[in-house]
Amino acid sequence: MAASMSEKRYSDWIAEHVPADPTGICREVTATMALAFPELKRVRGYYLGAGMERRWPHWWLLDAHGAIVDPTAAQWPDQGRGFYAERDETEPEPTGKCSNCGEYCYEGRSPCCSDRCDREYHAYIMGSIKPR
Repeated sequence: MAASMSEKRYSDWIAEHVPADPTGICREVTATMALAFPELKRVRGYYLGAGMERRWPHWWLLDAHGAIVDPTAAQWPDQGRGFYAERDETEPEPTGKCSNCGEYCYEGRSPCCSDRCDREYHAYIMGSIKPR
């Protein structure tokens, strides 16, 4: 099926303005693309692709018909053919990643997401320091 005129405009813009490896720049790129195409709506949420073990925070755009326009889809192994879920704004905002397990930290907790991870992480650090 041939791409619609708007899809072609979007893919042309993406080819011209987005680097080949757009990992971690979805927020900035979607903001810039939304300025270039005011009919697009920015969406914040999560992406879960084939073979991924967890969902990743992500930004993308929706066109007037609700179709997903993801200018940074190239960062995903499946090129954006996975599942997009809009973020529930009532959920707490992640404030970092746990130094022990890699999960997200909330409410300013750092460097670990829980008391258990904090104990494990500190035990690891203390065990790796050699006495003088």
